[in-house]
Amino acid sequence: MNNYLAKLWEISRKPERLIVGLMSGTSLDGLDICLCKVYGSGSNSKIEVIKFTTKEYSTPLRDRIRAIQSKEQVPARELTILHTELAGRYASCILDSLNDWDIDPGDVDLIASHGQTIYHAPAQSEGEEHATLQIVDGDHIAHKSGIITISDFRQKHTAVGGEGAPLAGIFDEVLFRHPEKHRLLLNLGGIANFTWLPSHKSGDPILTSDTGPANTLINEAMQKYFDQPFDKGGKVAASGTVHSELVRYILLEPYFRKAFPKTTGQEDFRLEFTENLMEGHGIELAKEDLVATLTAVTSQSISRAFDEIVGDQEFECFVSGGGIHNKTLMNDLKERNPNATFKDIEDLGISVDAKEAAMMAFFGNELVAGEGFSIPGVTEEKVHLGKISLPG
Repeated sequence: MNNYLAKLWEISRKPERLIVGLMSGTSLDGLDICLCKVYGSGSNSKIEVIKFTTKEYSTPLRDRIRAIQSKEQVPARELTILHTELAGRYASCILDSLNDWDIDPGDVDLIASHGQTIYHAPAQSEGEEHATLQIVDGDHIAHKSGIITISDFRQKHTAVGGEGAPLAGIFDEVLFRHPEKHRLLLNLGGIANFTWLPSHKSGDPILTSDTGPANTLINEAMQKYFDQPFDKGGKVAASGTVHSELVRYILLEPYFRKAFPKTTGQEDFRLEFTENLMEGHGIELAKEDLVATLTAVTSQSISRAFDEIVGDQEFECFVSGGGIHNKTLMNDLKERNPNATFKDIEDLGISVDAKEAAMMAFFGNELVAGEGFSIPGVTEEKVHLGKISLPG
C-alpha cells in the first residue's frame, strides 16, 4: 500500500487534526495562512485557530495575477506558469510560517488550499453548465511542502449542479447557527456574500448568496486614481461626496434584479463598467467622489439584500473580510440596518481575517474524515469537496 495512503487513513481516524488552511481572495491582498486544530467531523466539528498570518503579494506578482483575472481572453502561457509558480510560492510561505511558529511540518496533517480564482462563470442560459476556475496546483504544494494537500474545493459544487459559490453556508451552519437568535454572517472580500442563519427554533432554512461588489470596485478605483491597493480605513470615501444618481444607475444593472440565492464575480463588476455608465449619462466626478459613490453601491446593495431576506426581524450580523476595516462602509451599513447588531466574527472565536482560510481547513477535514454534506438549494446528496494530492 502507498505509504501516504496509509498515513491518510491514520489521519482520518484521529479525533483531531492539525490543518493549514489557505485562502487568496479576488481582492489579491495576499495569501492567508491559518493553522487550525479541527476536532471531529460533520455537524460535530469544532475548529480552533492556533496561528494566522497573511503573506502579502509583491506588487509585480499582484499585477501578474490581475492581468489574467476575470478576463475573457488571457495568455495561456502565463496562466499555465502561474498555476505552477504560485504553488511553489504557497509551499514556501507555509514552510516559512511554520518555522516562525516553531511548528514541525511533520506534525501537520493536511494543507487545505482554495487556490486563486481566475474566472467565475455561472450559467447564463438554459442548457449551460456552471463553471469556475481556480489555479495553484495541489500536487506542487504537496511535493514541495511534504504535506498531504487538499485543493480545488469548488469543482464538486459545480459537478452536482451548483454555481461553485458561495461555499460558506455549510461551514457557517455547522459552527455558528444559534438555537434562538437569528444570525447573518457577512463576508466583505472582493465580492460581498452572506449566510442567513435563522434560529434553530424558527425552523426556517438557511440561505447563502452573493450580494454584489464589496471591495472590488473600490480597490480598482483606488489603484487607478490613487496608486493605492485599497481605501485604508475608508478615509478617501469619507472625504468624498456620494453621487446618488450614479448609485441608482449601477443598482439598475441586471445582476441586482436576479432572485436570491445568486453568485457573481469580478467579471460582472469592473471599473470600466462604471466609467462607461458615467460617460453614457454625462457624469463627471472627482476621484474622491467616485470612491465614495462606489462605497455607497456596496453598502446599498448589501442593505437591499438584508431587506429582502431578513425584513424587519432583529438579528446579529457578524462581519469578516477586509471590508470590515473600511469605517465609512461599516458606518453606512449600521445606519441603514437599525435592526441589526453588528459584530465582528472574532466574537464567535475566529479572527476577522482568518475565517475563509479556516473554512478551507474545515472542508479539508471533512473530505478526509467526514461523511460529507448536502448543499442547500443544490443537492440533498452528501458530497465531499476537494481533491487529494500526495507528496510523493
